[in-house]
Amino acid sequence: MEKTPLKNRHKDCSLGIEEKIKTSAFLNPKLQPISILLPVACLLLSSSSAFAITVSVGLNPTPAFPKTSIKPKGKPSSKDPILLTAQYVDYDKEKQIVSASGKVEIVQGDTIMLADHVLYDQVDNTVMAHGNVSILESAGNVLFADDIELKDDLKAGVINQFKARLADNSLFVANNAKKHDENITELYQAAYSPCKVCYSGNDGKTPLWQLEAEHITINKEEQTVKYDDALMEIYGVPIFYTPYFSHPTPNADNKSGLLTPTLKQSTNLGTVYKQPIYYSLAPDKDFTITPIFTTLEGPVVAGEYRQLYDSGTLNLTGSITKPQTRDAGGINSKGQNIRGHIDGEGHFKINDYTDWGFNVRRASDDTYLRRYDFSNDSLLTSRLYAEKHDFLQDFSGTKSRSFASLQALKFMGLTAADNSRLSPVVLPLADFDWESAPAIYNSRFIMDGNIMALTRDIGAESRRISTTAGWKLPYITENGQVLEFATQLRSDIYWIEDQQLGAGQNFSGQTGRVIPQASLTWRYPFINSFDNGNILIEPVAMVAASPNSSNSNKIPNEDSQVPEFNTSNLFSPNRFAGYDRVETGTQASYGIRGQAQIFNDKYIDLLVGQHYRSNTSNNFPYSNDPDSNFSDYVGKIGINYDPIYIYYRTRLDKDSLAFNQNEVAGSFNYYPVTVSTSYLSLNNDPTLQDREEITGAFGVNLTRKWNLGFSATKDLDLNSMRNAYATLTFSNECIYITNSFGRDYTTDRDIKPSTTYMFRVSFKNLD
Repeated sequence: MEKTPLKNRHKDCSLGIEEKIKTSAFLNPKLQPISILLPVACLLLSSSSAFAITVSVGLNPTPAFPKTSIKPKGKPSSKDPILLTAQYVDYDKEKQIVSASGKVEIVQGDTIMLADHVLYDQVDNTVMAHGNVSILESAGNVLFADDIELKDDLKAGVINQFKARLADNSLFVANNAKKHDENITELYQAAYSPCKVCYSGNDGKTPLWQLEAEHITINKEEQTVKYDDALMEIYGVPIFYTPYFSHPTPNADNKSGLLTPTLKQSTNLGTVYKQPIYYSLAPDKDFTITPIFTTLEGPVVAGEYRQLYDSGTLNLTGSITKPQTRDAGGINSKGQNIRGHIDGEGHFKINDYTDWGFNVRRASDDTYLRRYDFSNDSLLTSRLYAEKHDFLQDFSGTKSRSFASLQALKFMGLTAADNSRLSPVVLPLADFDWESAPAIYNSRFIMDGNIMALTRDIGAESRRISTTAGWKLPYITENGQVLEFATQLRSDIYWIEDQQLGAGQNFSGQTGRVIPQASLTWRYPFINSFDNGNILIEPVAMVAASPNSSNSNKIPNEDSQVPEFNTSNLFSPNRFAGYDRVETGTQASYGIRGQAQIFNDKYIDLLVGQHYRSNTSNNFPYSNDPDSNFSDYVGKIGINYDPIYIYYRTRLDKDSLAFNQNEVAGSFNYYPVTVSTSYLSLNNDPTLQDREEITGAFGVNLTRKWNLGFSATKDLDLNSMRNAYATLTFSNECIYITNSFGRDYTTDRDIKPSTTYMFRVSFKNLD
């Protein structure tokens, strides 16, 4: 039998089955129904039992009986009758043959079959359909053929010039097909493609890619498509042959097999080929193993395990390799060493109030993750935790706001300055926060608690118990001023070992502090509403008072090492993020907040302010002058006006108004162009090193299918690039192609500046 390609076999890619059904005789009321009950098999490919068929024959042009009264509803069933409508019907009682012709339509449930002629032989239990045969299945698949001959209760048969458009627009075509049963169908001289075969005004155009084979087996039960002597063509040009190939059926359940590979060229690793292999262990769990072949570092094996539980999820990833040993400078030396990493997380729900989970992140050495392109993180945190929230009720039965957590933490720093023996282990770390339901005058009582034990191989160790009890009272005046008075009493008890005090002295023992504090926050919002929006101007002030005291050097600073003064903590009585350091004395913050809201999704938000403190002995860095009572000025502005988004944050020197900090993030997204950028400048920062850098990204849709993108980061302080990348992608309904080219200028031990090219192509339904 002559083999014909998909482009020639499938001249009419749309085929218009829906239009044919809408305009067919089945919906034409000018037919006089005559009912003949026949014990025949269902004409649908998915059926397997005998049925009674109701045949409506158009003999006289008189109004027909409404079809909706006899048309089955819902999913097709072997127990549903079949409605057959045709222009002409002939029944040979002697030979027991029913013949229907002229716009023949057969309906069972939501499945419709059209043909020019249908012949049913009751003796041989054979059904034959001829001429423009098309079947619309309830699942959305549309089948086409020139001729169909089915027998054995329609479980088996032969189909000539088979065509099928599936629900996801994938296409199967074959010169002929053989149906063994309701699950197995074999195609001969066949082809498959999920691509569009023809476009408007150009029927029969070659698909972007297709798989041709001498023999294709479709197994609905196993949800697989298997090919013998398969040949892949791109725009009609053969590019790949394999004697055997298989892939899942479209919309199939998870199936084991090969996933899309990735090809890279890297200065550090050489030529890199990644081939993921997917294993479906069960509907709720799977595993992917990825052999990675590198020409400079040898093979790497990576893997990922995923499982879904009724109560949560589990995800474990990792890798291992054994390359040649390198010294601290990245120079090859004798021998081999094992390198690898593990990264796992699990999140589980015990009940409506309680969760628990873990994160495990470890690497064999500092540079492994970055050298092998797994991650750019400089700190790995492992965590085991349990959390409980909103679980307490007041005496009135009203639920209060509550939160409790218990966790263990372990850290791994990956910079050259990190020492693993100095890295702490925190076990346990417990927090408790409670806020009562509104009490008298809408006031609320609060109670916080913290327990921490920190150990390390070298350096100070500490254990802490901290408690805070407080009360908050809100009040709104008649003219709209908003006030909130708060008072609290905080107590901290520490047990310390080997804390360095300077001059060769260490402290080991017990210490603590008790700090009462009162604060008052005032806001006076002015709002002006107009059509489609409103404007808010709100002066804000906060004053707080507590006894003057300095932070004792007997208490090691473990959780408040990098404090930052900005708009987010301007009106907080204590700006340290942790417990080990605290602000004391009399202090005040003042500023103004503004907001303009337009059409609900467009807004401008701003805030500017300054802080004053009477006690300069506490070491929170408000400016580069630690003895100043006044802080630098801080401010922010956010603009969201589609397609533009801009966020700006700044810190101005209190004396010269020079910019000590500038931080800008913005984006513009208007088809076909996307632009995003961020800029950071730190000058005279009291805790961080001065730096200046800019990052930008630009993308443009060259066409609906082609996209070009660029991204880069530059250190303006050192006038050097950190990285620069370009990407070119193509995507349509059946293929996704990525090309990426870039350079990373980082130098860190065995990581050298690297140029990388990456290519990846993904074919729809083949992975």
